[in-house]
Formats: sequence, C-alpha cells, structure tokens
Amino acid sequence: MSYDSVEVLSGFAAKYAIEYPLLSDEGSAVIRALGLLNEQAAEQVAGIPHPGTFVLDGDGTVRSKHFYESYRERDTGAGVLDHLLGLDHASDVAPVQANAGSIEVRAWLDKPTYSWGQRLWLTVELDVPDGLHVYGSPIPEGYYPLAIDIEPVDRIIVGDMQLPEAQPFRVEGLDEAFVVYEGRVRVTVPITFMLVDAGAVELKLRVSFQACTATDCLMPESALLVLDVPEEPLVERPKPKV
Repeated sequence: MSYDSVEVLSGFAAKYAIEYPLLSDEGSAVIRALGLLNEQAAEQVAGIPHPGTFVLDGDGTVRSKHFYESYRERDTGAGVLDHLLGLDHASDVAPVQANAGSIEVRAWLDKPTYSWGQRLWLTVELDVPDGLHVYGSPIPEGYYPLAIDIEPVDRIIVGDMQLPEAQPFRVEGLDEAFVVYEGRVRVTVPITFMLVDAGAVELKLRVSFQACTATDCLMPESALLVLDVPEEPLVERPKPKV
C-alpha cells in the first residue's frame, strides 16, 4: 500500500518486475482509516504511512502486525519471510566462517547489500559437536555464556539478540543451575543501516562461548568474523507526470 498514484506504482512495478498487486491509496484515505498515518513525517512526504507489514492467514484474517515508528526503517523481503512469516527462507548470501576450538561458527546477513533505512537480519550459527554444549544465560559467576558483540559503527543500529530456548542442565556434585545449547545453535540480530552514500561497511562481530562436556569444561573461546557489506545504489523514485 502506497500513497502514490496508480501511474507511479505502475511504472515502479514495471521497472522492477513486481508481479503482486500494489494498492494505490492516493490521498491516504485507507492509510488514515487503518490508523497508519505518519503525522511526524516531513511536509514533502505528507500522507505517508508508518512502514510495516500485516500478516494474514489463508482466510484473509490478520494474525499479526509489525510496524515501525519511522518511515525510514523497513524490513527486507527475506526478513519478512524468515521473521514475520516463519518460513525459514534460505539466504543466498555466502556466510563468513571461522573455527574456535572444535566449534564451527558462521555468520551472514539476509541481503548482500544495505540500503538507507533498511533493517537487515544478521544470523550467527554455531555447530556444537556431539558430547559438548555451550552455556547460555543466566549463568553462575565464573562461567562464560554465549555472547555476540558487534563493533559499533556510526549510524548503524543493532537490535536485541534473539536466541533459541536454552535447555536446563546440572553438573553432578554442584548445586548450581545452568542452561545450555547443543547441536546447531542459531542466533539472529536485527541491524538497521541509517547510512547513505557511505560506501561499503565492515561489520565486525566477536562470538564468545565456553564449551563443556558433562564432566569437564574447556577454556573460553571466541571467533572474530568480518562481513563486508556494500551499499546498494540509491534507487530513483518514479516521479508523477504533472
């Protein structure tokens, strides 16, 4: 749904081979009726909605809504498939890989390039060999939980890390309670790029953890991964004829 005219949307759809229907809400009547009007938007984009997505089931019933405050922030198509629809969309971006001890770590974004205001999802996977586990949080003092630290970059917003559910674990002879991850562990982090004309960005992340068996703990390990993220060329918006 857009406040652009049918003519503008038709040109946009033809240029980018968009095959699904686009709703022209010229005058923003539907946007207002749904309570989506962005009243803080600048005058040159007056009538624009808050960006977001309605998730409908097969009967057309709205099951969830995902919207952002600023019109500058938007999901990628892959992000919608993975995180709003839960379809586990296979990314076509080659992962960056590293080994830390016996554990293989890899990371990738759901899109090979970034655009201004776009929210990309960083995925980090660990393959934990059979017989080992890595600690989660909360954890007793003196142990090291799985952590992902992303080096700050100006005007890049890193969201909250989303972890799978950890399993309870007890060490025989200890009163302390632990939670652990086993097998393939997948962590996702939303990252919003508020950059324009900045060129390629180097995204550095350190994945830290402590692996243990049922009886012995190994020394804490970490892996440094670097993702080179090019900037997508700015797309010129089709302008309506006067």
